[in-house]
Amino acid sequence: MRALIRFIIIFLALIQSLFFWKNKKRVPKKILIAHNLLLGDTILLAPLMKRISEKFPKSKKYILARPTFVPFFKNLPYGFNCLSFDTKSLFDLLSIFLKGPFDQTFVIGDNRYSWLAKALGSRWSIGISDDLPHWKNWMIDEGKPFDKRPATWADMMARLVDGKNPEPYKKNEWARPEIQKLSLSLDKIKPYIVCHLGASNELRFWPSISWQILIKGIKAKGFDIVLSAGPGEEYLIDHVDPSKSYYHVRGTFSLLEMWSLIEKSKLLISSDTGIGHLAKVASVPTITLYGPGSPLIHGGGRFWKNSLHQSITVDSYPCRDQNSFFRREVLWLKRCTRNTYQCKTPGACMNVISPEQVINSFNTILKKIR
Repeated sequence: MRALIRFIIIFLALIQSLFFWKNKKRVPKKILIAHNLLLGDTILLAPLMKRISEKFPKSKKYILARPTFVPFFKNLPYGFNCLSFDTKSLFDLLSIFLKGPFDQTFVIGDNRYSWLAKALGSRWSIGISDDLPHWKNWMIDEGKPFDKRPATWADMMARLVDGKNPEPYKKNEWARPEIQKLSLSLDKIKPYIVCHLGASNELRFWPSISWQILIKGIKAKGFDIVLSAGPGEEYLIDHVDPSKSYYHVRGTFSLLEMWSLIEKSKLLISSDTGIGHLAKVASVPTITLYGPGSPLIHGGGRFWKNSLHQSITVDSYPCRDQNSFFRREVLWLKRCTRNTYQCKTPGACMNVISPEQVINSFNTILKKIR
């Protein structure tokens, strides 16, 4: 099915390129954000969405997202309707086609989705230039480079829209959709801290002993502890809390339930992962542990400058020596994108983060939230 869908997209994109003129409207009537990103990077499109909304308040606005993430957009944040985009679903492709054509499309991350934009009849596609391989860029009408000075991914995406930066995020701008009561009752527990142990890459896992030392220090401050992990990561909770002394969320919560859980907490502590970025829109104080990743690219930046956030990392770690981001070279960026087979010292960049570092950051935030 995926091969058929790709053939349809390529065929229609070529037809549109050969027989239809392209032009950039000053005031587009329909705008699309085209991508297929993971949770964290999808959430970090908030400043782009806000900037589009500020500049084109009367335009109809649409954003693609993986089916699992569609509920996040139920309340139409920044006026955006979310369209389910499963790359293997012919039904999703047809549904997207029925919403087009679009006057402007912002292509995020992988420029292959500029071909989808062209197939949809988009008049003008804007994206980050110089994707690899080069054929991905053929349908981009306006390519912009990544910033030459350090900036977050979120802030750079907002600057795909000409003009000023969006106003910084305010609490509840992206309102959480209503959900049924959480399966974990929080009514009778003390103010609690969420420690999210999972990550999309196991090289971002923090050692169990470090979590145990940290949690002991937090518990001494009078807080309850909720340990969470995603599906398939339940064993992380067992390693950290074999005696079952704390509350557990063992990969059973939906993403909206996780949003509610985080929103009601005093603080979230996690590695650089989607749940950590979810805390940004929930306006919850956050401590993020960066091992392979970089707070330069995924930290708070300008848009979330009003949020209470601490980034924990060890600067200039030796094997954090790559500067590729979405297959583009970013000279000021130092990160590691190796997988478990390529990494010669798995977990080393996370192991050097000490519980004392995190406890010190916790104490700093605690002074501000109490």
